[in-house]
Formats: sequence, structure tokens, C-alpha cells
Amino acid sequence: MNLILLFGGILIVSVLSCKITNKTGLPVLVGFILIGAFIGRKFDFLDVANAERICNYALLFIIFAGGFQTDFKRSKPVLTVSATLATVGVVLTAAAVAAFAYFVLNIGLYAAILLGAVMSPTDAASVFSVLSSKKLNLKNNLGQVLEMESGSNDPLAYMLTIVFLAIATGESVNVPLLLVMQILIGASIGFAAGMLGRRMINKLNLEIDGIYSVLICGIAMFIYGLTGLLHGNGFLAVYIGGIVLGSGKIVHKTFLSKTCGSVSMLMQIVLFIVLGILWIPSSFVSVLISGLLFAVFLIFIIRPSVVFLLMKPFGYKLKEISLVSWAGFRGASSIVFSTYLLAAKLAYAEYIFSVVFFVCLLSVILQGSFLAPLAKRLGLTDDSICE
Repeated sequence: MNLILLFGGILIVSVLSCKITNKTGLPVLVGFILIGAFIGRKFDFLDVANAERICNYALLFIIFAGGFQTDFKRSKPVLTVSATLATVGVVLTAAAVAAFAYFVLNIGLYAAILLGAVMSPTDAASVFSVLSSKKLNLKNNLGQVLEMESGSNDPLAYMLTIVFLAIATGESVNVPLLLVMQILIGASIGFAAGMLGRRMINKLNLEIDGIYSVLICGIAMFIYGLTGLLHGNGFLAVYIGGIVLGSGKIVHKTFLSKTCGSVSMLMQIVLFIVLGILWIPSSFVSVLISGLLFAVFLIFIIRPSVVFLLMKPFGYKLKEISLVSWAGFRGASSIVFSTYLLAAKLAYAEYIFSVVFFVCLLSVILQGSFLAPLAKRLGLTDDSICE
């Protein structure tokens, strides 16, 4: 089949599916996953290694766009609580999930620890998509809390996954040194490249506006690639680089922000279609009971407990904590990280991938569908805010 025709048709159908999912109240991401699942049954052209690469590239643009579009002035008041959720929250979630998996699901220690690391972050792609597709404006900067948490917690979850995966596969690894290198190199390159990129954009004075879109995509790829080459955390680097670029004064900022939004949306489509291609629905049969137990524990016990523990000291009300707890979607990032286990060919990788996919799909459908009604019920929507 003509690949151009196939890919063009996939993109058109993906966009049209948004109409159906919006009418049914489902997040648009569900439609993309189902399209991917259908394609995967009809065409066998994607292996795990290539899927992992595509997902990483898509995720880097989504995270970069999230950083670039972060309204730093509005987000500054919630920077501390967001950072706390994105760091301490990730560690606490990983530990709680690992303990539940080991003692309740009765899986091996390494498998439980890796499941905890993989499932520890909330998902930037899902959060950004649901908030924008539902046109959900939240009071008290709660939208900024959710966006900054989900946009900045992937790097730490990625580091935990990489570290524990190295240990599980028998590699000799200096954990403290690896963590320090990941953080320092990623943060340094992200900040420096963001500052240089801002200066470059402002000094070029190009007559073709559209070329700036190409430039900013190139900057994002350069940051990720250079950071990976130096063994730093690429996701952390592109997020910081995006924030540095987006928070400063640059020419064509509004145009570039729209470009980032468009690229992010395209990457979300690509990401969830690829994940849908990897999904084997029949695999859910073997993990149905454990997956349901895990989902209930994660959504209704772990997430609310962690959020309450971390947000209450900042003076947030119970209804605000409840909304942030419910909006802790698990999604693409967790599934992408679980593909690392498949690529490493661990004995329990397929089981973990199936559990993660099941829980993430349930999370996006359940939590994403009821987020807007819950926010309105709690009186936390603000229709006076214009997009």
C-alpha cells in the first residue's frame, strides 16, 4: 500500500475521531489508541525497538511544548507545590505502587520496583490534551499545578526506570552518580540551550516567519540529542529549555506558541496511535483482576493520599486537593517507559506492559471523562478565563 496515502488517511481519521470522542465525553486520546489498535491488527510493520524510539521523540516534543507554553507568571505562585508533587510525589507513588505490587499482587521484587517506577508519573500528554480538549479553565491556578506537575515529573520517573532497569538486568551502575549526572547535565544543557536559543531567535531577524517554527523544533531536538549524548536526562533538558525559551521575550512568541501547540497535538496523535499498535486487547484477559485491583488502589488510595500529604501543608482546601488527585492521569509516559522493559527482554516485561496499558487506558477513560463534571461540581471552573 502507498505509505503516503496510508499515513494521510490515518491523520484525517484521527482528526475526525475527535468529533466522536467529544460527543461521547471521552478524551480524544482514546480515539487515537483505538485507531492504532485497528491498524496494528491489519498491518504488522512496527517492532518494539522502533516504537520506543518514535514514542521517545514524540514525548520530547510534547514535554518541550508544555514547557514553552507554561505561563511562568501565572505558574510562579504554584511553582513550589508543583515541584513537590513532581519530585517527592513521584518517589512516594513509586514506593507505594512497588509495595502494593510485591505484597498484594505477589510479583517479584524487581518487577514490583520497576512497575512502581514506570507508574509513578502523571502523564503530560493526557493532562494537556484533556484540559485543552475540554476547554477546562480551573480556579486558583489548579490548571497550572496540573500542567507543571505532569510536565516536570516525567524526568524523575524516567531516571528511576533507567536506574532500576540497569540493576534488574545485572548492569554495574553507580546509582548516586547516575542520578546526579542525569539531573545536572539535563538541567544545565536545558537552561544553557534555552538561553542561547532565545538569543538566536531574537538576533536572526529572518524575513520568513515560518522558518522560526523550524528553528524552534530544531532547538528542541538538539537539546534532547546533546543531552542524551552526554548521558543526561533529555526529558528534563527539553522541559527546562522550553520554559526558558517561552518565559523570555522573543520575537513571534504568539506564533511560536501556536506552532508548539500544533506540533504537540500531532505528536500526541502519533504517540497514542503507536501505543495502540503495540496494544494486544486479548492480553487484558490475563491481567484483568490484578489490573482492576491495581487501578482502584492507584486512583482511589495512592494518588489521593500522596496529594493530600503534599498539598495540605500549602494550605489547599479539600476540594482542591480532591480535584488534583482525580486529575492524576496515568498514560503515555508510563506506557512508553514500560516499553523499555520489553526492549530489555525481561521475563516479566510483557506482564508489566499489559498491566500498565490496562491501568493507563482505564485511567484516561475514567478520570478524563469525569474531570470536567467533577470540577464543575466542586465549583472550581472559571468561565471568565479566556483561552
